[in-house]
Amino acid sequence: MRRSIGVVAITSLIISLLAPVSTASAAPSWTLIYETTTSARSGNNIVYTAGYGRGGTAVTNFANSGKTWDVIRVRFEATLSSTLYYTDVYFNKWSGATLTGLEFPDLTNANTIQRNVSNMVVASNYSGVRTGTFALGRLEWWPYNYGQTAGGLSPVGNSSTYDWDDSFVSGSGDHGSFQIHNLTDTQTVVAWNMHRTGTQELGMGNATSGGNPDWTGAGGVWTNAGFKVQIYVGDSVTIGTISQPTFSGSLAKGSTTTLSSIVNGPGRVTFFFKKKRIAGCVKKVAVDVSGSLTATCNFKPVTNGPGDLHAEYTPADSSYTAATSSAIAVNVLRRSNRR
Repeated sequence: MRRSIGVVAITSLIISLLAPVSTASAAPSWTLIYETTTSARSGNNIVYTAGYGRGGTAVTNFANSGKTWDVIRVRFEATLSSTLYYTDVYFNKWSGATLTGLEFPDLTNANTIQRNVSNMVVASNYSGVRTGTFALGRLEWWPYNYGQTAGGLSPVGNSSTYDWDDSFVSGSGDHGSFQIHNLTDTQTVVAWNMHRTGTQELGMGNATSGGNPDWTGAGGVWTNAGFKVQIYVGDSVTIGTISQPTFSGSLAKGSTTTLSSIVNGPGRVTFFFKKKRIAGCVKKVAVDVSGSLTATCNFKPVTNGPGDLHAEYTPADSSYTAATSSAIAVNVLRRSNRR
């Protein structure tokens, strides 16, 4: 008993339309805008790597490029017991964030950031840092002295220690703080404190001495050999997806059938039969059809027999990755009418 190719095609169409289109995220595309390899200020100013400072080539070129950014990344490197470690963390851009506002805090720019951030992703080669994806983080960046009193954000920390919830007084002193915290696990991720000349208070993970989780007062445990802090901005990238081509009814030589594929982002779709582009089905624009971005084309087979159909997605911009659908095996029927 032979199955009808029409039934197979209609079943395939229904399954494809019911299947969700994934919107998973890939690694963002990053641009380095600020960098320092000097842990102590020079006078009132953080010392930047040439080209990666305030008003430097990197940030100016990025600003002039017109590129958008929706994620922020910090990479921190320092040495413990003669071993150089790194911690790399990124998180969502918050409303109102600016490139200038991401400069390292010093007494010239007087930048202060004390806020929660979302969707924090942490990577590190130091075992004391918890790695993975965390819902909530916190930044405590300022050039001033600070105290143990809670800073007014939720969740609240311990007002008897220096931790992930301290407070500063604008214009008071010059100790400085550049801290990132994982609030999901209430852990300090990285700390660079005491920015004036002296012994900087550096660390990854919660402090292992001194009683203050954020390394305040624990200078000298970590050293500034190989010290480096970098700030990047980036565009989060969505993994492109495309559904298997669908059609209704059966395929027959000389008969026109409409092929369709659904994608998860703006762009164009090219359809293939037997791994060759189908004439008239190249770079078809995906348009909204009942809430789904759908590309269609008319396919008129010129030969009969078995083959396979697939489709390839070319995104409109770099915020999506390209994708290739799975193939569907089909059989093109002979011409139904005789000459």
